[in-house]
Amino acid sequence: MPKECVWPANCSRSCGAPAQQGRLCGEHLQRVQAMVGTLDCAWPGCTRRAWDRTGTCSFHRLVGWGLISE
Repeated sequence: MPKECVWPANCSRSCGAPAQQGRLCGEHLQRVQAMVGTLDCAWPGCTRRAWDRTGTCSFHRLVGWGLISE
């Protein structure tokens, strides 16, 4: 079964586009990749730090891979 992108489109729903990798669509995966190497989490509104510099904090990395829901 195809998965949908879990990136928040607004406060009440997620993007819903077909997921490319994990639970993120290509556009949102690119946003995360653009943050690789920084301490900032790419997830909208997140103030947590991405200590391992992977583009998202540890919590949103799990959400993006579909291992937990937000």
